[in-house]
Amino acid sequence: MYRHPGYHMGDAWYVVEAAAGTVHMFYLTWPQTGAGPVDTVIGHAVSRDLVTWRTLPPALVPGPAGAWDDLKLCSGSVIRRQGRYWLAYSATSSTDSSSAEPWRVQRVGLAVSDDLCAWTKLPENPVTEPAPPHYERLSTGARPMQHWRDPFLFDRGGTVYQLVCARRADGDPATRGTVALAASRDLRRWQLRAPLEHESVAQEIELPQIYNIDGHWCLVFCTLGRFMAPAFRDRFDGAVPERSNFAMVGPGPFGPFRLHGTGQIVRHDPAACFYAAQLVRFRGRWALLATAADAGAEYISDPIPVRADDTGVHARN
Repeated sequence: MYRHPGYHMGDAWYVVEAAAGTVHMFYLTWPQTGAGPVDTVIGHAVSRDLVTWRTLPPALVPGPAGAWDDLKLCSGSVIRRQGRYWLAYSATSSTDSSSAEPWRVQRVGLAVSDDLCAWTKLPENPVTEPAPPHYERLSTGARPMQHWRDPFLFDRGGTVYQLVCARRADGDPATRGTVALAASRDLRRWQLRAPLEHESVAQEIELPQIYNIDGHWCLVFCTLGRFMAPAFRDRFDGAVPERSNFAMVGPGPFGPFRLHGTGQIVRHDPAACFYAAQLVRFRGRWALLATAADAGAEYISDPIPVRADDTGVHARN
């Protein structure tokens, strides 16, 4: 497992350098003493086995006063394309949020690197934010904020797609949580598309990711138990996890994705924090890593081997 002593830890995401035999982890972190989450930076660590990690200097910090990302940095993802690394991340600004409501207005931007260590933010930032006709700006759900975070970059050759935690502009407010979609050929100019086709289960679909695991297209996500739609909560027979991770399965990368049963990837104590899971294919095997906590201190879990079938993603026995 990985801990950052003296710091809180939030969501983490990964990029594999197969030739070097290493995995780079990027994660949200902020001091246990200080101003709280508004001190968040994107931390960086590297490993050769997904268990033992070496901490590196932070990858990204908030922008200068007045910048679109000067208040709080949020989750993202990294891909390699055109010989460079691209890091998508979400953030908020003090011009339309505040330290009291640091998540109120969220947007997505990108940074580019040649070595995964030195990153340059794009001058085009922010590159995406919600807009009609497909997406809500100010949420009609339990949290009155602009939901547009957790970008996941998905390379399909000629086009890169960006999956984003968002809310649809129509339908029952209890199930408007959706996976927004944007497309780009150069990662600088993006066009919003209609959301992925998937089963509607919650007010918020956080950290959406798409993987092809042994021929099965899987939409992995997490959501809080308090934001689940009633019909989804009923699938847990009263033991609703407050922080857990789920998967839907579909016939292709754009769905339609269906939830089978609860869709929960790893069963755990419903009161435990086991959240923000990401899947990593390393040395020919798939593993899940998540943000967990004990005694008030967060850490990144050891890898859990997983497999996929027609009903979802499951921990291997």
